[in-house]
Amino acid sequence: MREFAKISPTFWINECGRTIKKLGIESQHIALYLLTNPHANMIGIYYLPIAIIAHETNISVENVAKALEGLSSVSYCSYDQSAEYIWVHNMAFEQISTQLHPQDKRVKGINTAYHLLPKLSFLPEFFKKYHEAFHLINNDDEAPLKPLLSKEKEKEKENDKEKEKKIPSSGKPDVVSSFSQSLTKSIKAESHSILYSQAIEILRFLNGKTGRCYRELDTNLNLIVARLKSGASVIDCRQIIAKKTREWKNNSKMTNHLRPLTLFDKDNFEQYLGELVLPEEGAAHDIH
Repeated sequence: MREFAKISPTFWINECGRTIKKLGIESQHIALYLLTNPHANMIGIYYLPIAIIAHETNISVENVAKALEGLSSVSYCSYDQSAEYIWVHNMAFEQISTQLHPQDKRVKGINTAYHLLPKLSFLPEFFKKYHEAFHLINNDDEAPLKPLLSKEKEKEKENDKEKEKKIPSSGKPDVVSSFSQSLTKSIKAESHSILYSQAIEILRFLNGKTGRCYRELDTNLNLIVARLKSGASVIDCRQIIAKKTREWKNNSKMTNHLRPLTLFDKDNFEQYLGELVLPEEGAAHDIH
């Protein structure tokens, strides 16, 4: 959770603010909530089910959905309904900066946050908007974005390539390429470390809920890490553990299945995830 959020006083009077005002008071409320809620992060993309917005703003689910649709229509945000992730379009510029130096320490943190995201419908747009300002490195499984070149620039590029072929290599390392490769390796290592720490947190939560003592070994943790990599959140995992504990703990036939091997099996987990209803009455305390 961020210790503070930057909110410009012009939120209420700039062009975007005036446009949002026309959508109604609830849209204004939710637009401000998206910048300040405890689930938000500095890059403006984060997991946020509509039911949670409704619960925390005291606005009905139907009106929240309507407000998000309106805010999306004016390009304030985008919402991936299947993954339940929100992207507040200009939030990263507002919370961080409009341009960072490649050596700025925040570049690594931004790239780490970006690479931890599941595959979302709006990620290509996010990358296109921010990759130059924040020196984003594309995911390995995504084709790098290439700008459209005019015919003249294409000819210039071809001529440059021909010149490069004629000039013998100096043998000096490509500094930019070396920096990019080093940053990519560092980001991957940090991403794995974050997922591993989250898996430990989830395993400890399972032990606390069930009274078990599953050890923090790769055998247990790798199952959880795999689910996190597939796009599940820590909240998802906690809710499944809480739900299945309520259902199985006092059932002699099922209680032994309160274990990582069952709960975090790929097929089982997807079924359990589909059973969740947010927010569950009385379940809010179960996941803490």
